[in-house]
Amino acid sequence: MRTRVLIVLTIFSLLAVAGLVLPLLATTSQTRTQALLLSRVATLDRLAALAREVKDAGDLATVQAEADRVTELYGEDLLLVGASGHPLVSTGSLDLDDPGVRETLASASRNLAQTSLDPVRPWSDPHHLLARPVGTPHELAGAVVLRVDAGRAISGVRRDWALIVTGAIAAELLLLELAILLTRWVVRPVRRLEEAVVGLAETPTAGPAVMLSGPPELRHLTRSFADMAATVTRSLEMQRRMVADSSHQLRNPLAAVRLRLDALASELRDPSSPRFAGIQQDLDRLEALLNDLLRLAEAESRRPDAVAGQSVVSEVLPGEVGAWRLLAAENGVDLSAEIAAVPPVAISEIDLRQIVGALVDNAIKYAGYGARVTVRIVESDGVRLSVVDDGPGLPEEQRELASQRFWRADQHQSSRGSGLGLAIVDQLVSAVGGTLTIEPVTPHGLAVHVDLRTAT
Repeated sequence: MRTRVLIVLTIFSLLAVAGLVLPLLATTSQTRTQALLLSRVATLDRLAALAREVKDAGDLATVQAEADRVTELYGEDLLLVGASGHPLVSTGSLDLDDPGVRETLASASRNLAQTSLDPVRPWSDPHHLLARPVGTPHELAGAVVLRVDAGRAISGVRRDWALIVTGAIAAELLLLELAILLTRWVVRPVRRLEEAVVGLAETPTAGPAVMLSGPPELRHLTRSFADMAATVTRSLEMQRRMVADSSHQLRNPLAAVRLRLDALASELRDPSSPRFAGIQQDLDRLEALLNDLLRLAEAESRRPDAVAGQSVVSEVLPGEVGAWRLLAAENGVDLSAEIAAVPPVAISEIDLRQIVGALVDNAIKYAGYGARVTVRIVESDGVRLSVVDDGPGLPEEQRELASQRFWRADQHQSSRGSGLGLAIVDQLVSAVGGTLTIEPVTPHGLAVHVDLRTAT
């Protein structure tokens, strides 16, 4: 956004400077041209009048002396021709054979004075011809031709233009600096607000710190967002605390029920009766649900910048996979591991074990009897931990819901578990800047990938 705003302001400033500079350049050029033209036309008028006065006397010495003074003053050549077209007075090297002289004289012989110059530019030709008829319109006695040297005027125009362009560049740089400061003043609060929004989305339990700056409208928007973010953070924190406190409060009564149930088993005639076994299974599920709720609440309360620790996946994985092999065998699942040498990852060993355990547990439960489950690690823009099975898998619409809390596929409603396993994994992985991805396997099956950053 800052770049786009700066580009627009720069274009406007360039147009504004150009709108001032171009007319100023043209005015400077015209002023120099007019000054040059006025002085030379006045000289031609004086010489033409003098030539007309001495025409009858036939004394051209006075005209020659005046022409010499003009050449000495301006360094420009002059030619006076009579009515017959023959030169009468000349200075310098100007003669009838020079380019343009005959055409200029032809125009003057028709009583057409050549007393105009194109505007002088830095790249203009320095030599121009001016002519004035001698005599009256009814009785022409000749013409005066002056070869004007515009070199000094061109040098003056160059100096003027250089000063104007230098001033324009300085003004544009100043305007550009002002545009940068203005853009920064306007865009900085927007960028901070964007960072705060992203931070709130990534870690909703940590209220973003937003500085009030910029235009009044943006300050009002920032203040409103800060109030909204604080409300959202408080609401989520209260929800997390309620879940955690409720889970803690329920653990003591559940522990008491467990003790009473264990004591009751010794007094029953048939402790293995289906009803008693069902009560024990329901109690087991309730305890597992409370434990998962506590883990989820703890994972959601973490902030990315507060998580520390690292672990070596290739050292943790063998023990974790080995711990699940007995359960896998009881469910008819072939559990194996493909372990490669990878760098340490930025996650604590406790969290890594919990992630591996949750993923392997899910694969064993849902892959089905006779399935193969493979746990592998590879180095790919970090470290990728994958749990792949060749079970029935999940359709696309269910894969998008798999990491939501308490979600379970319709075909797995009767399976053990609370539906919080992948939700806990997702929170633990997100807390360390990683990602959780669920993909299908060809021809059938499911692959759950966890991408972790390498430790620095």
